[in-house]
Amino acid sequence: MNLPQGILIGLILALGAVAGAMFWSFLGYLFGAVILAFILYPVHVRLRQYIGHRISAALLVMLTIVLAILPVLAISGIVIEDARELSESINQTRFIDVEQTEELIQERTGQEIDIQETINELIQSITTFSVGSFSQILTTVVDVAIGMFLMIFLLYYFLKDREPFMRWLKDLTPFPGHVQDMLYKEMNDTTWAVIKGHVLVAIVQGSVAGIGLFVTGVPNFIFWTFVMIILAFIPIIGTVLVWGPAAIYLMVVMGRPTAAFFLATYGFLVVSLIDNFLRPIVVDRGSDLHPAVILGGVLGGVYLFGVVGLFIGPIILGVFKSTLTVYRDHYDELQPSGN
Repeated sequence: MNLPQGILIGLILALGAVAGAMFWSFLGYLFGAVILAFILYPVHVRLRQYIGHRISAALLVMLTIVLAILPVLAISGIVIEDARELSESINQTRFIDVEQTEELIQERTGQEIDIQETINELIQSITTFSVGSFSQILTTVVDVAIGMFLMIFLLYYFLKDREPFMRWLKDLTPFPGHVQDMLYKEMNDTTWAVIKGHVLVAIVQGSVAGIGLFVTGVPNFIFWTFVMIILAFIPIIGTVLVWGPAAIYLMVVMGRPTAAFFLATYGFLVVSLIDNFLRPIVVDRGSDLHPAVILGGVLGGVYLFGVVGLFIGPIILGVFKSTLTVYRDHYDELQPSGN
């Protein structure tokens, strides 16, 4: 590498770092646009034959806003409201005799403690952490609005200009053509496997479990449905962590044994079997990811991107797996001919 080449590479790295910093706060929305474009592109290919690629891309973006983005935002608001109502109901419900418990603690330890005040402070801290103060809420709303606008804007161009972008990317990448084709095929297969086999299954399983909560009259069922969708991403654990205790709650607290029996039976026979029957149908096992990788993708994705990381994290690890597969199979072909 000579001096001009070194300067050019240094300049590319510096500008790339600046560009990355500019997009860092909106990285989740960028990946969201990529994933949506990936899902919608087969529909775009068929639709553009009749109405053109510009109108097709614009129509799919509008349908995405109406059928996906707006409902998700509305459900998010309901989930937050359900969470606040649940917090208030816990705050107002006395499960124990507070005064008697305080006297017992003082008698045994010699320490005075105000249990009700401690509970109130804890709930207030949780609510503040989850929802935030007014200024935090305002900042979050502004960030989400900007991120959504960016995601919609990028989605349109990812659909409309995919072919020119892919040609530019292939020309830029210093790999043989057949290696690039294999890399993109592996990425495509693994990404579809993650979307269908984990994202789709989790949404279906959590939603079906939520129907059981709704039918049996479990309070704040929308919030708990959201929680079950998240839990459905996590292997082994799953939705039983919600509908199981909910059945006990119906039996012990609400005194409704019939509803409790129905929910428990529904959970075992319907909810638990969705994963066993639906996943093999929609997933090519050769492209599937190990449950430990999915768990790491879910937890790491949420930590890095927030809630949207539930979907993005496993997909990124799936693409990483595809890259490693191509590295294993074709690394020798990338060696310079003189070596």
